[in-house]
Amino acid sequence: METMDILESKIKETLSKKTKLEAEHKNLSEEILKLRESIEKLEKQRDDLEKEKDDIKHKLDGVIEKVQIYLSRSEA
Repeated sequence: METMDILESKIKETLSKKTKLEAEHKNLSEEILKLRESIEKLEKQRDDLEKEKDDIKHKLDGVIEKVQIYLSRSEA
């Protein structure tokens, strides 16, 4: 009977570890999903900022060109 008690104890211990590992796996999977969502959000923000930066650069180039034209006309 002692052997059965030992086996039962080992089975309970193993099942407990399995349950803990499954819970940890679930938590880690959820955390990975959150991280992926955060990365996608950051990439979108980066892309938006790049587009905004390019728009500002284009506008500044236009202003510089107009100032250069104005200056070249005023020199003549």
